[in-house]
Amino acid sequence: MLISIKKRLLLFFIAIFFFLGIFFVGFSFKMDESFSKELSKNFINQIRDIDEFGIFFNNLKIALVMFIPVIGIIMGTISGFSTGLVFNSIMDVSGPTSYTNPLIIFLTPFGILELLSYGLAISRGGILFFELIKRKFTKKSLIYLLVEVALVGIMLLAGAIIEWTMIENIPRKI
Repeated sequence: MLISIKKRLLLFFIAIFFFLGIFFVGFSFKMDESFSKELSKNFINQIRDIDEFGIFFNNLKIALVMFIPVIGIIMGTISGFSTGLVFNSIMDVSGPTSYTNPLIIFLTPFGILELLSYGLAISRGGILFFELIKRKFTKKSLIYLLVEVALVGIMLLAGAIIEWTMIENIPRKI
């Protein structure tokens, strides 16, 4: 079952807004100070020795699961919520800032690429679900799936390189 480009774009944008909404819910979740500090500390420890390839493979694993029908939506929900939660805890621990809109992260080049990748993966997982249910999965469907997996991989690799470059160029206090 091949869908029109309009329906494909609609599903893509629905998936993006779904991810953003879940991220915002995670960011808005109220935590006590000790949990917030512990979450931030665990996140910092987890990324301490990561490089651009570590970022890429972490994001790719998440995105590939998002392509799986039904499980992909669950993974998108977990990923969006936990990312918002971590962002919330980092903002809490770093103290009051003049601009704390959580969606600012998605205005960075790597944030845009990750958001597009996750939207593509979640929406393709939804399409795949309906194709399998209706027994309309064709060779052409497989080609579209493989092309979108490749696009997600390319976008996430570019995003990881950009993110790592930005991290490496953060001024360090002496």
